[in-house]
Amino acid sequence: VFGGDKDHVARPEDKKDFTLLLAELRKQLDARGKTDHKRFILTIAAPATGLQRIEVDQIHRYLDFINLMTYDFAGEWSERTGFNAALFPVTDHPEQVSSSASVEAYLTGGVPRAKIVLGVPF
Repeated sequence: VFGGDKDHVARPEDKKDFTLLLAELRKQLDARGKTDHKRFILTIAAPATGLQRIEVDQIHRYLDFINLMTYDFAGEWSERTGFNAALFPVTDHPEQVSSSASVEAYLTGGVPRAKIVLGVPF
């Protein structure tokens, strides 16, 4: 929906279209599951920040899990040294993204706790 290739241009309708795509995928997986007598799991890898670009309050209805990409918060591209995957906010580095802030943002957006999976670096 956003990010990636520097030449990628996000369109205003991408936000809603992503939700519609997930709804259709869920519908098709459920239909196939009735035929196969299975429950197919639908997940996404979701950004730690930038939630305004997705309909968090809508998409979780179609997903079994949301895998939060809570890593790569800092690296060679950073202007200042920071943690790659800070679990909690860093007092002397308030602009540093943290895993706990990301989880709280998704919870505030209406995602049930049981659907949140924390992605960590290894």
